[in-house]
Parts: sequence; C-alpha cells; structure tokens
Amino acid sequence: MKAEEFVKILNRDVIKANLELYKSLLENTNEATDPIWKSILPMYINFSREEKEVFLKFLRIVEINTLSHVLGILDGTTHADNIEEDFILMTENKNEKINEDLQDLFLELIEQE
Repeated sequence: MKAEEFVKILNRDVIKANLELYKSLLENTNEATDPIWKSILPMYINFSREEKEVFLKFLRIVEINTLSHVLGILDGTTHADNIEEDFILMTENKNEKINEDLQDLFLELIEQE
C-alpha cells in the first residue's frame, strides 16, 4: 500500500465516516445515557440549521487536526513526550516504509477537497 492510498482511506473511514456517524447520531438520537451526549443533544436540537452546519464543520476541523497530529507523530515530524524512537510503518506484503510524509499527504488531500 502506498502512503497516498493510506491517507485517502484514513480520510474516508476516519474523517468522513465518523462525521456522518456523529451527524446521524445528533439528528436521530432522542435520548442518551452518556453525560456528554445528554448535554450536547439539547444544545444541538436547539441550533438553527446554520448553527448545526457550523457545529459539524467545527467537528470536522477537530477530527482533521487530531488525525494530522497522529500522522505527524508517526512521521516523526511532531513531538510527543516520551516518544524517543522513530516509527516504521509498513504493510505486511511490502517492505517499504510508508510513514515519512503521511501528515503532508493528508493535509494536501484535505486542501484539495
């Protein structure tokens, strides 16, 4: 698997799929037991359509920033306390390191959308 393919899959399955899941849960959940969901549902329900769109855009930014940060850690370009060694990310069938510019590739993909 090439790095470009990997970041496309992450974008599809982590960013886009999770955002759709959150949107669906916020739109269709009437009752929650989790304290955070109990707090956010009434707020979201009372949002105007525009406020809901802004809220979901904010969630997207949080997801993108989080995944970007993790990819930066895997690439070795983002510092994380207590991680002193470099990561080597490879697929099982190929002996090629794919984590050197995952963060850059991911952010380029996001900018193209």
